[in-house]
Amino acid sequence: MEVLYYRDPTGKLNFGDDLNEVIWRELLPQHLFKDDDVRLLGIGSIFNADFVPLSRTRGKRMFVLGSGAGYFALPPGLENWTILAVRGPLTAELVGKPEVAATDSAALLSLLPQIVRLAPERNATLLIPHHSSAAYGQWEKVAAAAGMTLLDPRWPVPVVMEHFSRAKLVVTEAMHGAIVADTLRIPWIPITIAPDTLPFKWRDWTLSLNLPYEPITVSASSGWEMLHHRALKRIAKKDGVIAPALVKDLNTKAGLIADFKERYKSVPEKTSAKNPVKKSSAKKRVLSLTRTASSPLDELFINNAAKQIRQIALGKSYLSQDAEFSRAVTQLQEAVQKFVSMAS
Repeated sequence: MEVLYYRDPTGKLNFGDDLNEVIWRELLPQHLFKDDDVRLLGIGSIFNADFVPLSRTRGKRMFVLGSGAGYFALPPGLENWTILAVRGPLTAELVGKPEVAATDSAALLSLLPQIVRLAPERNATLLIPHHSSAAYGQWEKVAAAAGMTLLDPRWPVPVVMEHFSRAKLVVTEAMHGAIVADTLRIPWIPITIAPDTLPFKWRDWTLSLNLPYEPITVSASSGWEMLHHRALKRIAKKDGVIAPALVKDLNTKAGLIADFKERYKSVPEKTSAKNPVKKSSAKKRVLSLTRTASSPLDELFINNAAKQIRQIALGKSYLSQDAEFSRAVTQLQEAVQKFVSMAS
């Protein structure tokens, strides 16, 4: 069996994706991993044609446990897949199977206390940017200025879990920062930094636990990050759409589904995961010069972002109700049991 999950082609880590390697190895019987024709689609917004084109799934026994739609059109050939659980009701509606709406399968961490043990004293407030924001911004300096602890999503899973073990509050742009916090019963607050933050995947998950999604926008932490945000808006406009975090009327299921279908009309011919865009040497030099030229303003950006983050941490936090969380995890457990029975 192969567990399919996103791996950055340049080798960079992202703990939300990397949880797949930890959770499924701990949870599933080892004999399943010897079956070469089984493919498991687990944690991540990977239920899409870019990640699992026909060339990757043809002739394989495909199973879905907690994945979600996002970023691209739905995968071709899914009518031949066994879809046991998906991340939430939006993905379930897209595939025409409302009964499989469970929650993100990272919630299965609640069944694996050996992966993370909460410390007796938990007094850290974690700041978790999305991995792309972490790459472009100065969020470690923002966290320090705000009196918080940075959790970089590009760190290895054991380091990430050690940080969660000492947390009393999580302020996060990374969705799996919120999911892991909720799973460990740590209050969390959603923020938006980059304009390409995808509300669809967040609402898919929060709806699965009967939670709202009301992110607070935070300014860029550097001049370079601000320029990156402007570039993201231009790219979206060039593609004839609005950057996803800026779209209005995404509080209803109908609005979210309509935006998804409009945004991801076509199926890509090549997968971006296997065909990363390479920057020329000249372009790299220009980008380096631009980054250097914008750096004198960074202190202003850092202080402004830190001020916003401090205020946000004093505001409303979220945590799913115990009953809702238990219901969703039970549904995931039942789906896992069906998978083991069917794949064996």
